[in-house]
Parts: sequence; C-alpha cells; structure tokens
Amino acid sequence: MPASGSTQSVAAEGAPEADSRRLTRLLVNVTVDRSLWPVHLVLGADATVADLVRAAVAAYVREGRHPPIHQHPGGAADGCELHFSKYSLESLRPEEKVLDLGSRNFFLCARRSADAA
Repeated sequence: MPASGSTQSVAAEGAPEADSRRLTRLLVNVTVDRSLWPVHLVLGADATVADLVRAAVAAYVREGRHPPIHQHPGGAADGCELHFSKYSLESLRPEEKVLDLGSRNFFLCARRSADAA
C-alpha cells in the first residue's frame, strides 16, 4: 500500500510543474511553392507570420534550394505570402502570432499582384 500512495503523491506533485511550463520554441514546416521538400524552422513562441516568412525565405536561400525565389526591391520575403495550405485562397496576416494559428505546417508562395485580383 505505501508504494501506491507514494506514486499518487509524486503524480500530484508533478502536476503543478506541468502546468507551469510554457512553450518557448516552435518547430514549423514551410513548403515553398514548386519545391520538393519543406523547410524546417525553429522559431520563438512569440514569432509572427512576418517573422516566419522572413526566416523561411532566408533558410531556403541559404540552403541553395531550387527553384530560386525571385528577388524583390524590398527583399525576397516582401514578395511572398503564407497560407495554411496550397489550396487555401486567403493568405495569413503578417501580424498574427504563429502560436495562435493552430498549425505548424504552412505553404509559402509568391504574392499575388493587385492587378490579378
């Protein structure tokens, strides 16, 4: 009997510790349009969609992946937008927190021009 009682006290003592833990890092997968494999990134928990786009483009270029992302005057990340999937029509707002989106898999593509809309 004492062994089971000590197990319960350990579980009870461990519960507050589990509640006090916070998520500090996120592992995110970003599939770039026409690329074969996703880019894997580790971001801080407070990262925004704009931060994720910049990090994904930087990793894609640094790794020398193909097809190359077209450069824009403001940088390659300015010419890209993030979606939940390849089939999602609405892009994610740059100021949204990645942690609040409820997904860790995203799709990055070239920004649609205003003329196409």
